[in-house]
Amino acid sequence: MNAATAGDAWAVDLSLEPAVTLPRGDVVRRDAWCEWAWERFGERGLLGIDEGAVDVAEAVELGLAESVRVLDAAAAPADRDWVAARDGATFSCLFADVASARAAATEFGRLGGCRVAGVRQIVADADAWRTSFTPIDVAGFGRIFPAWEPGAAESSPTGTRLFIEPGIGFGTGLHETTQLCLAALAAWQSEGGGLERVLDFGAGSGILGIAAAVRGACRVDAVEIDPLVHAAILGNAGRNGVADRIAVTCELPDIAAAYSLIFANIVAEVLLAHAGDVCRRLRRHADGSHAGSLILSGLLAQDVPAVARRYAEELRVEPVQTTSGDWHCLRFAGR
Repeated sequence: MNAATAGDAWAVDLSLEPAVTLPRGDVVRRDAWCEWAWERFGERGLLGIDEGAVDVAEAVELGLAESVRVLDAAAAPADRDWVAARDGATFSCLFADVASARAAATEFGRLGGCRVAGVRQIVADADAWRTSFTPIDVAGFGRIFPAWEPGAAESSPTGTRLFIEPGIGFGTGLHETTQLCLAALAAWQSEGGGLERVLDFGAGSGILGIAAAVRGACRVDAVEIDPLVHAAILGNAGRNGVADRIAVTCELPDIAAAYSLIFANIVAEVLLAHAGDVCRRLRRHADGSHAGSLILSGLLAQDVPAVARRYAEELRVEPVQTTSGDWHCLRFAGR
C-alpha cells in the first residue's frame, strides 16, 4: 500500500463479542473495551472508534425497539443503546498511519472475543456527506436549505427561506413534527397572531425559534437541556441573521405570562410533565384568559387524547389538530 495522503486515515475493522478478554485476563463489556483501546492507543495514532449504527427498522427486527416511529433516535436514552445491545458488533478503529494501524491490529488479534477483519485505507472526502442534504419544501411555510447553500434568510408573502446546519440537534426540517410546527407558525400569523416574544421548549437545532425570528419575532428564548447543542443553535441563528434575538438556556426562563407563541416539539411524556410550567408562560389578557398560541408536536395517535385533554384544561380552549404521516400537532390559540 502507498503511504496515506494528508487527510487520509487507516481503519482496523474488528468483530467484537459482548465480552472481550484483555491482555491481563480481565473480561469487559464493549464500552469498557473502548476505554481500554483509548488508553492503549490514544498516544499511538488512534484517531477515533466507530461503533457502527443500528437504525430504527433494524432495532425493531432485532427486538430492541417496539416501533419504527421514533422522534429522534440520535437522542435516545441509555436504555435504548441499540449498538451495545447487539450480540455481536463490528467496530472500526481509525489510525493516523498504516504502521500504527498494523501494530494495533496485531494486539487486537490477541484478545479473546475480538477478531480482526482487516486493515484498510480511508481516503478522505470531507464534502461527500453533503450530497444527501437538499432543500426541503414545507407546505404553508416555505423552504429550508442546508447552511452551506448561498443566499440569506428572508420571509415574504410567497414563503420563508431558512438555512440550517444538519447533524447537531434535532430539527433539520425533514421530520414531519418540525414541518407541522412550521406550518402552525404560519397559520398563527395568518390569523393575525403576534410574535413579540417566543419560547422554543426543546429547541434542538433551534429551527423553530429561528423561523419565528426570521418571520419577525422580537425575542426568542430557546430552551435545550443538552448544552453541547447550544453553540449549534447560535450558529444557525447567526447563519439566518437573527443571533441578536435568540437567547439559549438549559432551563425554562422564570418569566410568567410573557410569550405570545410557544413551541414544544417533544415527546408526550415531557409535554405532560411540564404542562403547567409551559401554560403559565403563555401571554394573558387582563381578565386572565390566554392571548397567545401554544404549538405542541412530537405526538403519535395514542398520545393525542391525554395531551389534548391536559392542555385544554389548563388553557380553557380546544386545540386545532393537524397530521402528517404518523405524527400529530396540536395548536391552542388564545381567545
